[in-house]
Amino acid sequence: MMIGKLLRRYGVFLSTLLLALALPVSAAPIAVPALSLSGAVNYQDMNSWLCHPSMAYSQNICNRSLATRTVQANGAATMSRIYANYNAPVDCFYVYPTASTDLITNSDALADENERQTTLSQVGNYGSVCRVFAPIYRQRTLTLLAISTLAGPLLPLDLATAAEQMAYGDVKAAFANYLKYHNKGRGFILVGHSQGATILKRLVAEEIETQPGLHDRLVAAHLMGSAVEVPNGADVGGTFAQTPACRHADQTGCVIAYSSYREGDPELSAPRYGRAVTPGNRALCVNPAALTGGEATLDMTMPYLLPPIFQVLIKSHGTGGPYADRVTNLSTMSSTPFFAVPGQIRGQCVADAAGTNYLRIRIAANASDPRADDYPAEFYGGTGWGMHLADIWLAQGDLVRLAQSQSAAWLAAH
Repeated sequence: MMIGKLLRRYGVFLSTLLLALALPVSAAPIAVPALSLSGAVNYQDMNSWLCHPSMAYSQNICNRSLATRTVQANGAATMSRIYANYNAPVDCFYVYPTASTDLITNSDALADENERQTTLSQVGNYGSVCRVFAPIYRQRTLTLLAISTLAGPLLPLDLATAAEQMAYGDVKAAFANYLKYHNKGRGFILVGHSQGATILKRLVAEEIETQPGLHDRLVAAHLMGSAVEVPNGADVGGTFAQTPACRHADQTGCVIAYSSYREGDPELSAPRYGRAVTPGNRALCVNPAALTGGEATLDMTMPYLLPPIFQVLIKSHGTGGPYADRVTNLSTMSSTPFFAVPGQIRGQCVADAAGTNYLRIRIAANASDPRADDYPAEFYGGTGWGMHLADIWLAQGDLVRLAQSQSAAWLAAH
């Protein structure tokens, strides 16, 4: 029964991996199912959103439980809960990372539990600071990622470009809908991770920076897991012409960006993230817990129950929960979706000799500490990813506090 349940839940993606693995390396370019670029998602319809202040309460993913169990080094534990603030004076526009297992190049416009849980775990806590708008969009799927990883040279050259254009077109349309009907001159924070951050980078460069009045409403851009390029020795230029790195908690119109790797990760020899592609540029790394540099304790908020596909693709580290004892995790975390371990995780932006600029993560393991000594973050589906899947979780408390201070500064100035 358990095996059948697992196959039903993960069968789509696993069958895609098997299909890709079976492809002969000498084959002709392969055909991959793709959605037509015609048509559009109707963002007037609340069914096209995961989080939206106009949605029915029960439909809004950001209204799911946001209870967090905070476990101290001495074993003391407290419970806290964050609630969405529909009267927040600023907004957050969020784009989720690659999470769809649809068996096509672009997902459909119907979110499944992977998109829903990923959205809740990454942006739900921001809801205490801002009204959250999170559109469903036809993203590049994990299916396309799997096939690209295993059979990239055999794919049509324009396949990825077409998939990216569809995803961007949807987000652009959703943002236009938000501006037309809901913004009303309010400040907004952009939040995105991985594919979501990549799309929002383009939105900033092509739509927001080109309209001075709109750029003035940008409280901040929190874009993790996608390289924001800047010239060496500078904090602006490259990806953005007018949006610099955030270096003070009350700075607005700026960007937070980083990619995280565990200290000593051997895959830093060939990293997927933290590298610029333009000569003379570097990938920006801004530590949300130490904006001007140096090492600082990160306020991690980690989901105990990971999105379904993450349960398959994330490497097992530690016990999966805040406690070193798995039984204690099961007995204390069954109804608590998130946990925090204050003082245990530290981060610092560093650059290595090869030019990788990344957020180095140290986990303070202590055998006498009842807490776990490690936490899941690495990806089974390829090399060089580092702690990419956990980028936002590793510093979520710091990011939400920054959103609060940046919002207050923007409101004071407007």
